[in-house]
Amino acid sequence: MAIVRQILVTVIVLIGMGAAYLKLQPAAGQALLASGLSLPDPMRRAITWLAPAPRDVATATRSGRGRHGFADGPQLVVANPVETGRTRTAMRAIGTGEAARSVTVYPDNTTGIIERVAVKSGDQVAAGEPLVVLEHTTEELAVDRARIALDAAEAKLSRYQTLNKSRTISSVEVNDVLRERDNAKIDLRSAELALAKRTIRAPIAGRIGIVSVNVGDLVNTQTVIAKVDDRQEIKVVFYTPESFVSELKIGAPVRAVPTAQPDKTFNGHISAIDSRLDEASRTLRTEAMIDNSADSLRPGMSFTVSLSLDGEEYLSVDPLSVVWERNGPLVWKIVDGKAQKAPVTIVERNIDRVLVASQALKVGDPVVVEGLQSMRPGVKVRIEGQTPETQSPVAGAAGRRQDAAKAETGQDKRSAAEAVGGGTRLVDAAAAHEIPARDAQNERPATDRE
Repeated sequence: MAIVRQILVTVIVLIGMGAAYLKLQPAAGQALLASGLSLPDPMRRAITWLAPAPRDVATATRSGRGRHGFADGPQLVVANPVETGRTRTAMRAIGTGEAARSVTVYPDNTTGIIERVAVKSGDQVAAGEPLVVLEHTTEELAVDRARIALDAAEAKLSRYQTLNKSRTISSVEVNDVLRERDNAKIDLRSAELALAKRTIRAPIAGRIGIVSVNVGDLVNTQTVIAKVDDRQEIKVVFYTPESFVSELKIGAPVRAVPTAQPDKTFNGHISAIDSRLDEASRTLRTEAMIDNSADSLRPGMSFTVSLSLDGEEYLSVDPLSVVWERNGPLVWKIVDGKAQKAPVTIVERNIDRVLVASQALKVGDPVVVEGLQSMRPGVKVRIEGQTPETQSPVAGAAGRRQDAAKAETGQDKRSAAEAVGGGTRLVDAAAAHEIPARDAQNERPATDRE
């Protein structure tokens, strides 16, 4: 018995909730009545009592049109025209700043003890300026020795050339001495290069970082002497989502706002785009260059990068007009005063509009925004704010013919809507559409019904 009572209580609660919903949403009850379902008469009467028809629909019912009060009459709806819009035209990303050029300086294939450190941390240096000088006594001696050997080879060559002119020696001997002189030149050049490597110079112009070596340190090819950053421009590295990749272009303008300086904006341009996306994040490495002539930015800073893109153009509809069915999203468009389904593919959503792709829509088509619960294929509709004459040329022509007939006969008849009161235009428009149908049922011409 407890189970039976629980079931009864549940059924009563559900019935009460349904009745409350129909009372609060009369349009849902009217849609249920108009759906064509075979409902018992008591249930139909209860729904009619809970969800009374609007005045214009009730008027249409009293005039004998429509099985359930509004199935055949025009439904009052709010419509919005189809427009065009572009996909998101701005992209924001977080980027990291790097120096436009940055070099880590190591000794070039040499080992030695530092004799002199020529710069301090933070100094601005020019390209080729000395940073560190290693002990170079041995290399200087090698240069002096190579220079003496070259002088001796030059003097010997001079004597052999004089003897060759007097036919005392052969030209072969002169050529041997000439090669000795050339080898002496090469030896001198080699000694000079070895001596030059004892002075470690800045490869580019820029700002010196922290110098981590001191006089007397023993360095080799693995020792970092210093880092030189050219930060006249800052390279901002950020990652572009896959959906924006096709719109990236070299030279496109960007704006960068430092996280540490949100009140400042720096302008720049895209300088490099990677050739492939990262498979894990589905993003593309992108680099932008921004001016830093004031030297207020540092490599390693974070930036909010804003990129303006052209975007792609699509149809744009009101978000409220999109409804979902089993086959996907669609909108109800109005054609000749009747509702038609228009399947759409959603491209992008935002707060104000929805960008869609559809073969069934074009710019300017009115689509239903409010009144969707009453929409069915072929249902007659009236757009709020439009008169029947402006909405339907057929209805307007019919009304004008009726007015002309009344003027000729001198009759001053009141329409059914005027007799009931209110809603005159809506009832007249419906009558203009439905007179031929009623005449066909009664097999009487339309003129006889006047």
